Formats: sequence, C-alpha cells, structure tokens
Amino acid sequence: MAKNFTDKLVSNLKPKGAKYYMREGRGFAIQVLPSGCKTFMYIYTFGGKRRHMNLGIYPVTTLAEARQKYMDAALLVARGKDPHGDEEIAVPDENASDEPLDGEMKVSKLAELYLEWSKQHHTLSWHVTNRMSLNNDVLPFWGEKPINTIRRRDAIALIEKVAGRAPGQARNVLKAARSMFDYALQREYIDASPLTKISRAVPSVRPKGRERTLSDAEIKEAWEKIAAGPGSEITKRALKLILVTAQRPSEVAGLHSREIDGKWWTIPTERAKNGHEHRVYLTPTALKLIGETEGYIFPSPREVTPIGSSLSESKSMGRNALAQLVSSKMEKVVEGNKKEKEVAKLPYYGMTPWTPHDLRRTARTVMARIGIPDEHAEEVLNHSKVGIKKVYNTYKYDKEKQAALTAWEAELLRILG
Repeated sequence: MAKNFTDKLVSNLKPKGAKYYMREGRGFAIQVLPSGCKTFMYIYTFGGKRRHMNLGIYPVTTLAEARQKYMDAALLVARGKDPHGDEEIAVPDENASDEPLDGEMKVSKLAELYLEWSKQHHTLSWHVTNRMSLNNDVLPFWGEKPINTIRRRDAIALIEKVAGRAPGQARNVLKAARSMFDYALQREYIDASPLTKISRAVPSVRPKGRERTLSDAEIKEAWEKIAAGPGSEITKRALKLILVTAQRPSEVAGLHSREIDGKWWTIPTERAKNGHEHRVYLTPTALKLIGETEGYIFPSPREVTPIGSSLSESKSMGRNALAQLVSSKMEKVVEGNKKEKEVAKLPYYGMTPWTPHDLRRTARTVMARIGIPDEHAEEVLNHSKVGIKKVYNTYKYDKEKQAALTAWEAELLRILG
C-alpha cells in the first residue's frame, strides 16, 4: 500500500533479500537495496518510456530535500519537459512502445500480460484456475476500466457478489485478481493494489482451516463405501489412489502413463503444485489401482475420444470430479430400458464431511503414528523445504520415500482387514 513518507518511516525501512520499492504515490518512491542503501526516486513516464530519477541517498539527502526535488521534477514533466533535459515533449512515438502507459492500461490488457507471464511461472493447474476466474468473473465487470481506477470498494463489491453465489469460487477470484494486481504493482503499472487484505472486509472468503483426518474406522468405512457406492470405477480408483500415495488430488487426477516408469511415478514440474518435479514410489496397491491404461489413467468421463485417435489425446478428469463424488447427494443411473432413475446416496457416504484432500492428510498423519520420520514423510508429500535446507539440501530421498510408502501400505492393509 502507498504510504505518506515520514522521517521515522524512512529510517525504519529494513533491507530484504532483493531490491524493493516503497511508494508514496504519484511517482515519489524510495528504493531499498539488500545492502541497506536507501535512495529517493522519482519514477515517471516520458515519451512513452518509463524512467527513474535519482533524488539522493538517505540520510545524506533528507526527506524534505528529496521531496522538494521530486516536486520540481514533477512540475517539469507536467509542463512537457524531461527533468533530465530541457527538450519539449514531441508527439509521442507510436512505435516507442506497444504497451499501454501505467494506470491508463485497461484491466483486459493487464490480464493478457499477466496470464502470459503466469503461464511461464506457475503450474498449469494454477494458471488454468486463475485464467478461468479472471475470464468468468473479473473481466466482465472490469475489463474496459483503466487499472488505476479500480478502488478497494470496487474489489469488495466484486468479491461479495461472487461470494453470494459461491464462496469457494469467490476465494479463487480473489486469489486470481490479487495475483494479477500484485504483478502490476511489481512492474510499477500501479502504486498500490486494491486487493490487499480484502479478506478482512469479506470474511466469507477466508480459507477455512483444514484439520480433518479420518480415523482407522473411517478409513475402512470410506474405502468400502467408495467401492460399493455409485459413480464411475475410474473416479473411485482415483479417489483411493490419493489415500494410497498421499499425493494431491489434482496430481492424481491428471496422472498419465508417460509419467510411470516401472514402480515409480514422476510428477513433472509443470504439474507439481510447488513447481518441483517429484518421484512417487508405487506400491502393489497403487499399481493395481492404476492398471494398464495407456494415456490418461483417469480420463474425463465427459471426454469423447474422436474415432481414430488414441486415449492419450483425451483429457484427464478434473479434481472437482473427485470432490463431487464424495459430496454428491444423488446420482443418475441409466437402466436397461434407457430410462434414468435417481439413486439416493448420503453425502460424504454418511460420514462427517470430508474431502479428497483429507485422504492425503490422513495418510500423512498415520505415517507419523507408525514412526516414519517427519523429514521422510514430508518428502513423500512433496512439501517444499524451508529455510537454508531448500538451498543446500538437494538429496532426492528415493530410498526413504519407498520405505515410507511401503510401511504406509502395510498399515493401510491392516486397517482394511
């Protein structure tokens, strides 16, 4: 957020691991280097190009002196002169930049730039979710508005509108819009993001704590009811594989035969949530659930493969299909006479509500109970290392992951009887 500079604020600014800017607004800013050097800056656009003007290093240059230099420079720009010289501004060169200037950029253009960047720097699932949220709920309302006209009240109104319809989707919209405006902030298209701390104003979009784990009795009950209940065999196998491998629902749903090599499944970088390639040992139970399918192991039940094409050209099921199987109340079944009838099914199989992701948490919890070291269990789940470990510890833990998943399978089979 933009802040009015004071001597105390400037004095208390701390260095970070990378260079960053603190902005007061209208181009007046402070650059802070990892070394701790603080430089007053005037960031402005002239002749279609972004420019940075050094106003002096703090504390040799005081805040009052820097502010006066900034005001003098801003006055020159307003009069059509570059603070670095006395030339009048000519008619802007249309070829100087094909990118809109700062806040004049429309939200639709910002979304285009952001999604192109997101495709290169986020996982495919993150990118697709954000793209759908922007296209379906953000651009219809804000698409033609300049980005510097979007205010906090506009953001609150949008998120509240979506939350009234679907709180879960509102969280996705907030995440996508906030990420997009953070992108604009980092590239200095805007001085402050209107999406900062919006969840405080719209409590319904705050993520709920995830603490549900299934007891041994519930594991057995869920396993048996999944097998006996309605739904496609493909979706049932995928749901069980989450529990057996302790992997994320989206990663299981998108499993492809090319990712499997013998008893190992390699989740590629573009599909792993944390962006790190991940190897998963496949126990006999896991291999049985996967089967011998070529192409996507769990193809979308709605996908119709064209005649003459291979299964590998179809699409995988979405993770929502897994959640819907668990939470649905009714399922339509086609009888021999092609008439549809509804078969009643209690949501969550008559158990306390749970989600596919809770199966992953349950597996991790049982691993701890049976004595698998936390470090090994965390590697099974592909949780990112923290602190200095993520820099210096590059060991892959294949032997330890195999031992952990073998021990977890043995305990699971004991629970299932």
